[in-house]
Amino acid sequence: MTDNTFQQHRAGESRLPFWATGSGETIVAIIDAGRVPTRAHALLADTRHVIIFTVPADITPQEAARQVGAAVADLGTVRFDLLGEGAGAVVALWLTLEPQAEIGSVVLAAPAGVPDEAFRQMNRPVLMLAGTEDKSDAGDRYRALLPDCNFMFVYDAECAIGAARPEAFAFIALEFFERRDLFLVSRESGITLPSSGMVRVTALGWVQLASPV
Repeated sequence: MTDNTFQQHRAGESRLPFWATGSGETIVAIIDAGRVPTRAHALLADTRHVIIFTVPADITPQEAARQVGAAVADLGTVRFDLLGEGAGAVVALWLTLEPQAEIGSVVLAAPAGVPDEAFRQMNRPVLMLAGTEDKSDAGDRYRALLPDCNFMFVYDAECAIGAARPEAFAFIALEFFERRDLFLVSRESGITLPSSGMVRVTALGWVQLASPV
């Protein structure tokens, strides 16, 4: 792994703080307030330019999405993939619904909070990750609303998936960002997984549901 040390900066009209490192196509990550970049983010930065924002604690998710969008635009970033973790998942989805946002794919990791009915309008592919030790039912609420949502369990993880399983987290996210609609095709075997609800268990310790909910 290269030396991906995150540097903190500020951008946008609100001078929103963010961390950044890496080069290549951009991933914008939105994480819980008080959190810092993890090894999973550093692994993503091995092949991508990674920008990380924390969720401001004193504003609504919609306003947080607006501020993040303004900061990303201020940085000159036009198109990016999006990662929302915990409370950052709601902000990420609101950002995706912004008309000016040019977002490729969206990964949600252990989303928290109550999803909005507006999220039914999502027209981008979404992958939702949940830890097998996470007892929250929030993920089920998101899956019920999102029209194109793939779902995976990550073994031996609770809600902080990136901290518990950084290698698996980064591998899955990058695969989804790179492959998008071809994500359910096994790169190793060239075989498309059936759409009957079967699962695939991998050596990295995750289970893939073969069909969106």
